[in-house]
Amino acid sequence: MSAKNEAKPVKTTVHFTLQGKGGVGKSLISSFLAQYLKMIDGCEVKCVDTDPVNQTLVKYKALNAQYLNLRNDSSKIDEREFDKLMERLMTEDGAFVVDNGASSFVPMSNYMIENNVIPMLKDAGREVYIHSVITGGQALMDTL
Repeated sequence: MSAKNEAKPVKTTVHFTLQGKGGVGKSLISSFLAQYLKMIDGCEVKCVDTDPVNQTLVKYKALNAQYLNLRNDSSKIDEREFDKLMERLMTEDGAFVVDNGASSFVPMSNYMIENNVIPMLKDAGREVYIHSVITGGQALMDTL
């Protein structure tokens, strides 16, 4: 069997794009990341858009992103919906790109910290990455 035909071992990665500042390009970065992962790793890339205000990632039709509303009416994380996301992240193989909006940044970050999401994913054999956009100019201090 040649090297070209050898199956690559599936490496499951979870990429969260998080930033509290709106309009800095989180969805654009998520789309670049998804395209890069698909091209380089050749694995299935699963995109999830959790922005309750601007569902930009789902508009990139080629990415086949799914929208998941993680906020309930009180602007807190809907734990049932987040549990659905966690179940997918922990049981499905492939690369996940989770794009989060500025309006849900604080509730999602708090929920992830309080529920030990990153250690839980790592214990399940997932590699976890946090991507945050840092801009220059006037918004530099806001994004840092």
